[in-house]
Amino acid sequence: MSDFFVRAMSETDLPDVLAIERKAYAFPWSQKGFENALDQGLNFVFENLQKQIIGYGCFLTVLDEATLMNLCISPDYQGQGIAKSALKQLLEKLQDNFQFIYLEVRESNRPARNLYTKFGFSEDGIRKNYYPAWIKKDGVQTEGREDAILMSKRLRNI
Repeated sequence: MSDFFVRAMSETDLPDVLAIERKAYAFPWSQKGFENALDQGLNFVFENLQKQIIGYGCFLTVLDEATLMNLCISPDYQGQGIAKSALKQLLEKLQDNFQFIYLEVRESNRPARNLYTKFGFSEDGIRKNYYPAWIKKDGVQTEGREDAILMSKRLRNI
């Protein structure tokens, strides 16, 4: 699907962004987390032609490095190629000002890991017990932890 565009996120977008976040994740960011992201980084929303927010991306930036903190497509729009197109557009926006991009992704999130690999990200390591997660053991679901896979990509050479 290419019938959407990427624009800067604003504070007025937060109710829609939070609704998507809560629908997509078992352990969503808080409103304060998104407010901090707006204060500290580069943040984008993905809007369809009806001006409905269907996803977002949040980056923390330091000098010539960008860290992808959150990339999310509404569950209602997943499986349509939006994440692939959105990531392509975001990388194009970042390549002139940043040399490297970093991210962490849940070890269990195979679709995201495959997407990042297709875009040239390499797996650099593991951050043990990084994410909160629901763990099922002996038929009982309890809160546990999941490893993060560290990934990076060089956007441009010096």
